[in-house]
Amino acid sequence: MYISVQTLESWPAPNYVDPQTRGNSVIVINSILYGLVLGVVGLRIFTRTCISRSFGYDDAFILLAMLPTTAFVAVMLMAQVKYGWNRHAWDVLPSTVAIGEKLALATQILFAVASTCTRLSMLFLTRRILAAGYRRLQKLTTFAMVFMSADCLIFAVICVFQCRPISAYWTLSFVPQHCISERIHLVIQGSFNIASDFCVVLIPIPIVLKLNLPLRQRIIVALLFGAGFVVCFAGIVRTYYLYRITDDNRDVTWDAYPVWLGSAVELYLGIVCCSAPPTKPFFACYVPKLLFTASHGSQNLTYTSSQNKTFNPIHSYSSREREVNAGMEFESLPERGDSMKKRSEICKTVEVEIEVEQSWVDTPMTPRTPGSSTAESFMKLLH
Repeated sequence: MYISVQTLESWPAPNYVDPQTRGNSVIVINSILYGLVLGVVGLRIFTRTCISRSFGYDDAFILLAMLPTTAFVAVMLMAQVKYGWNRHAWDVLPSTVAIGEKLALATQILFAVASTCTRLSMLFLTRRILAAGYRRLQKLTTFAMVFMSADCLIFAVICVFQCRPISAYWTLSFVPQHCISERIHLVIQGSFNIASDFCVVLIPIPIVLKLNLPLRQRIIVALLFGAGFVVCFAGIVRTYYLYRITDDNRDVTWDAYPVWLGSAVELYLGIVCCSAPPTKPFFACYVPKLLFTASHGSQNLTYTSSQNKTFNPIHSYSSREREVNAGMEFESLPERGDSMKKRSEICKTVEVEIEVEQSWVDTPMTPRTPGSSTAESFMKLLH
């Protein structure tokens, strides 16, 4: 860690007893958002394993994302509370500088891995609802997955080996060290992150624009995409402050505070946006009135799955009749010997959705016009 003599001389006298701090915003925001993330991801996994029984790669990657996310929270809070990353650099004890820089380096790698796993989960979710008529989008998502994975790996390697020796990164020195430009390195990576976030948000838009969705579904889609663009904006803020803290005359521990906030919002909102759609079967099962809010006279089509896993319409009925007719179907369900399995079948009927273990791309379906299966997939996700 290089600090010029001129920078050191420009600093005021240190205050180790009662220094000025940024407050506890990072601690409060992380506590709230991390709790929200745990709840949403927990609902998602419960839904996919116990209700819809359709656990897939997208769920596996969101679980993988939770590991570096949890480590990121722990390391970040440790740096804030114990090692002075919420005060001015001149108020940080010299004995804590090295460990603080190690923690900062660790958070960069953990954030990159967590955000990449989240994007991969979203892209896998997008692939699940892409029908055969969207081969180009399938290829685009595959390319995006490979590119983002390679970018994350390259970034982690550069982070670790950006200085020679490696320890030069966290060793306080008044002599220039053999390191690459951290400013260029972090800004380029931040720009790639922003582009990746926009890519994940924009890929499904061509499909959504072709769907004639009811007002409620349009509102849900708008909220999901709006939250996705908030994630992109948080990435822009984070990259801007990364540029600020890599200035030669830097007050890194003070200026890094907005980076912690931007990183938290970008990471947590990304996980929530990715995990919200798969939780719909849970609410359809346990809180059906939350989803079945259509008007009394509205018509909705319910489907049942046959042994060959095609979808056959049963009948249409109004929202008021839905519970009665659904209850009649509950009575006719065959015995499965497993109460949880019967609950799964009931929930699928209530939510007007049948999810199979196969991918939508590989599921044989009855003849349809191009793109109709994709429309049904989005309708089931957003209903």
